[in-house]
Amino acid sequence: METRTDMTTPTPPAPRIQRGAHAPAPGLSLSSQRIVARLQEQKSGQQRDAASATRPAGVKKVAASSTGTTLITPVPLVGPRNTTAPQTGTVLVAEATLVEQARLIHRNIPTATFFGFLVACLFALVFSRVTPILPLGIWLGCAAVLTTYRLLSWRQYQKQTFDAALARHWLRQALIGAGLSGSLWGLASFFLLPAGQFTYEMLFVYAVVMMAVASMFSYHASYPTFLAFVLPSLGLSIIGLFVRNADLEWAVATGIGLFLVIALRFVWTFNEMFLRSLQLRFENKDLVASLTVEKETAETANQAKSRFLAAASHDLRQPMHALNLYLGSLDGLDLSNTARAMVRNVRMCAGTMDEMFRALLDVSRLDAQAVTPELVSFPVASILDRIRGEFGPQAMAKGLKLRVVPCSAFVHSDIALSERVLRNFVHNAVRYTESGTILVGCRRHGDRLQLCVHDTGIGIAGHEQRRIFEEFYQTGNRERDRSKGLGLGLAIVKRLATLLEAPVTVRSQPGRGSVFAFELPRVEAEPTHVPDAGFSTMIRQAGDVAGSLVVVVDDEELVRTATQALLHQWGCIVVVAASRDEALAKLAASPRAPDAILCDYRLGAGDNGAMVIEALRNEFNSDIPALLLTGDTGPDSLRKIAATGLPVLHKPIDVIGLRRELVDLLRVRAADQP
Repeated sequence: METRTDMTTPTPPAPRIQRGAHAPAPGLSLSSQRIVARLQEQKSGQQRDAASATRPAGVKKVAASSTGTTLITPVPLVGPRNTTAPQTGTVLVAEATLVEQARLIHRNIPTATFFGFLVACLFALVFSRVTPILPLGIWLGCAAVLTTYRLLSWRQYQKQTFDAALARHWLRQALIGAGLSGSLWGLASFFLLPAGQFTYEMLFVYAVVMMAVASMFSYHASYPTFLAFVLPSLGLSIIGLFVRNADLEWAVATGIGLFLVIALRFVWTFNEMFLRSLQLRFENKDLVASLTVEKETAETANQAKSRFLAAASHDLRQPMHALNLYLGSLDGLDLSNTARAMVRNVRMCAGTMDEMFRALLDVSRLDAQAVTPELVSFPVASILDRIRGEFGPQAMAKGLKLRVVPCSAFVHSDIALSERVLRNFVHNAVRYTESGTILVGCRRHGDRLQLCVHDTGIGIAGHEQRRIFEEFYQTGNRERDRSKGLGLGLAIVKRLATLLEAPVTVRSQPGRGSVFAFELPRVEAEPTHVPDAGFSTMIRQAGDVAGSLVVVVDDEELVRTATQALLHQWGCIVVVAASRDEALAKLAASPRAPDAILCDYRLGAGDNGAMVIEALRNEFNSDIPALLLTGDTGPDSLRKIAATGLPVLHKPIDVIGLRRELVDLLRVRAADQP
């Protein structure tokens, strides 16, 4: 079945909170925040310990890429699950729960206690007409003492910071206070209700029921505290009414009993929902913290990988650059046929390495956002003609039929970058198609134009269609045959498509072939400028550089020696130096200003190529043409180099390219001279 891919981990649940426990709500107390922080720190520590336990001491973690290339990365804070973690996590969650319960109950105590005593005073005032003063006074006095005790206790705890132990103590105090308050109201049904006064009995029932309703809101955070108030207040009231042995009192008592059952069930359900909502909040908070840690770990690992690759790339480019220069020097020598064949083979190997370095450089430049598209309107036919001319012979050599369908549409994009995307698709089609036809054409979709490449190649399985856009990933090349490419082409395409805002789609069926396509904005206007995608630069004549004074500054002796030998072969007068000061010293007695400067960007002693070029130009009071050479591929370095405004060549540099750029510099120099 054909699958289509457009270019555009479950988390373990937190420990189940026991009944009566809940997670921190937004606006947590300082103690709860500290406990949650302890939980998160403990989890991170357990992950680090587990990760350390899975590898030998003193050995850094090594990650193997899909290519078999080993990359050194920081040790991640993850590892096998620690079987004791859930138990410890449950303990910390329970502590945080106690703190939050204590905080919520503590916050509601002043209101509940004050208005409870106010209702008691109103009750005593109304019942003073029908109830003896002594028992009523004793009951109201007990209510006053209990209210004072609860407020003083609340005041004492207000000055303290709750932790788990203090929270337990306070919840016990709150439960005892709620129980005494509920008992005081329940006992009133035995001693304060006048016989035969049904109206007053109903007033009492109304007061007790309203107090029970109020307790549902005051004590909802702690179900045991709610039970401590509602069971004695309503339970004793039911008993007090039953013992009066009258039909009306029995009916009222039955009604209170039904209300009690409903209230218990309602508060239980509400408490369940409340606890579950807080549990979800806690899980989300913990999840966000875990994701933040994992994100920071991944970013740290990625930065370390980038630094490692940048350093390794720079250090490897230097000898490769020197090797290319030495190979260029050998071309000017009188060698035997056998020696020339060996040099040719060495050049092929160097060419393969050059291809890899240039692909890595392209990835780095795109990641560093050092590539700015030049958007123009141009005919798609200009790209299609070059694709036909470049890949027609290659397809014919493999016995394939390459068909390029003409298209008269115009698009608005960067012609060079757009052509590179299409060229990569066609190049892969030729490489992975053994027989059949490759069709290149366009489709109009509203104001968009889709450029498509159809092939009858090996096809791509659905689960691999996203991975092919990853670095170094290739289908059908498990043995890493370099003749089949490096696996960076589609990774570059993905970045180019993002830069050009040109969505890429893939449709493929194993054994039947693939369709790669990308979309560009279609326009009707005529093109304002149609560059030749850089090909004009490639066909310029090398020109003569003999007799030119060229300054070469590079802190690598191997590179200086190789460059000097090559430039001498070209007839140049060469001054080589390892630093700014050495270059100025060697040129101090020169009767003429340099005609060109070739300078490495990264130099020792805090120097860089831009500083050296500026110093030499100031020394001779002349805008000497200069060229920066660099092996740096790190995003930060590329941005700094681009900011200098100087022309740049990236190492390793082929001899023809170096000569061409040197000719350009000398032409600029000649044009500036009178």
